[in-house]
Amino acid sequence: MEPRTESAHVPEPGSTASPTETHSTKPVRTSPFIYALAVLFGLFSGWVNEKVDDALLTALCVLFFTMLLGAWKKQKPWRWLLLGWLGVPLVLAYYEFVLHWTHTRGHVWSAFLQVLAASAGANGGHYMRDMIDHVFLKQDD
Repeated sequence: MEPRTESAHVPEPGSTASPTETHSTKPVRTSPFIYALAVLFGLFSGWVNEKVDDALLTALCVLFFTMLLGAWKKQKPWRWLLLGWLGVPLVLAYYEFVLHWTHTRGHVWSAFLQVLAASAGANGGHYMRDMIDHVFLKQDD
């Protein structure tokens, strides 16, 4: 039995190996820069929620940023859902407890319901990237 190596397996000519079988199974790491960018996007969405005070504009910001991140890095879209949404309630808590701005119950609920927009954005970006890869890279089923 041969020892296992980290190099990619090269299929023999004429074999029917899929493209996923030809690459090594080593996971691809996401740069910390992208995580920091996702946190900044979330904090910006929270800032929009406080300054503009429009739940729909906040939802569109969260949706756009999580969709962008989900399409850019399609593995594990739940990361972008959490990081893109969590900024909204964090900024709301900052304004409530540090700056002593009072919020209505509806404002607090709308901040937590932004998770629905984040879910649609992250998963929509993930599946959009899958579709783009399938159509333009001519992958087989």
